[in-house]
Amino acid sequence: MARSFSATCGPDGLVHHLAELRSAVPSASGGVIFVSGQLAQRAAGVAELVRSTWRGIPACVVPAAGVLSERGELEGDTGASGVLWAGGRVTPFALPERAEDPGHALRETLARTIGHRAATAILFARPGALSPGMLEGLGSCAPGACLFGAGTASGAALGVTSQGELIEGAVTGLAITGFAPPIVDASPAARLLSAFHPVEEVSGGVVLRAGGRSALDLLSAATATLGEQAGAQPLVLAALADPPREPSAGSAARRGEAADPAALGPAGSAHPAGSAPPVRYVLRPIRGIDPSRRGLLLGDDAQPGAHLAFAVRDAAAGRAGLDGIARQVSRSALGSAPRFALYLSCAGRGQGLYGAPDVEARILRQRFADLPIAGMHSSFEIAPSAPGEIKLALYTGVLALFRAPS
Repeated sequence: MARSFSATCGPDGLVHHLAELRSAVPSASGGVIFVSGQLAQRAAGVAELVRSTWRGIPACVVPAAGVLSERGELEGDTGASGVLWAGGRVTPFALPERAEDPGHALRETLARTIGHRAATAILFARPGALSPGMLEGLGSCAPGACLFGAGTASGAALGVTSQGELIEGAVTGLAITGFAPPIVDASPAARLLSAFHPVEEVSGGVVLRAGGRSALDLLSAATATLGEQAGAQPLVLAALADPPREPSAGSAARRGEAADPAALGPAGSAHPAGSAPPVRYVLRPIRGIDPSRRGLLLGDDAQPGAHLAFAVRDAAAGRAGLDGIARQVSRSALGSAPRFALYLSCAGRGQGLYGAPDVEARILRQRFADLPIAGMHSSFEIAPSAPGEIKLALYTGVLALFRAPS
């Protein structure tokens, strides 16, 4: 059993919604509350309300740029959304704020909290506290865990333990055991402008050559047609992917990778032999240009051996991608009983991308009807990559469907 809510409200209204959820789920085992606007600025006070209203129930309070549920999305306003569920054992955890080696500390925290058990870990990181490298190796320290999450809007998320203790850290999250891991998939709101090319030369985060050409020449070729299009200047991004792997028969379909239209390359076109793009990629800003070396500053993610393409933030691709992963997740859940879902969507999507409210909420409602859903507009996303791996992502929607065997 699970129930969700979303509402434009202040503290008094929030208490009412929390109490309603508590009454609707009498045997609740855990919950998540997303808060925006003034409630996000007072997340510690919200955590106190959760502690008193949901006494004895572990939960996490997450500051967000906006909140959403199956009913719609709240952007640019003070409000909250949340879900309370029954089933499994929920343990909040927090990474110390001043860890000497944050990556090692995060791995140790997950290993201590989850170990080798089948589990789910939802991570909420404060902006600036999580680097892409910190996510490397998390799968090996908790090999039975399903990992995903997002970046908060401003301050840290707060955990509320079953004993009523409030915990807070650079990364705060929930570990869930004794409950079937969710089906998780992600899709970026981007349209690829080029094929992927292996990165060949990098210097200090500046990609100099890829695919036998200078990085700046590749960018110029990829964006040549954009100047001919009417309207506002589109946001051009780098798309980075790991080298392609040899998949086992049917593995792509099992992971839902074929559901991502962008996996086919620009406009779904085929690529020349030997240059087929890796299916999973993450978006990165182009931070600068080095004209003298004809390079692009992309940061530490761009290493020799990675594959580089270029993409543009795109509303049609965002809609199609979310519809695709929702369809694939729904198919993968056949034979089980869906309980609830979490949807973590970049703040760079929403009405600012689509030009209309509730676009993504409507897609989810069309696919999952009245299934309880809670979510947030995030500063970045922590999304599945290869099996057992996660990556920091931008302009991405992460959908996690929790279910029970039927």
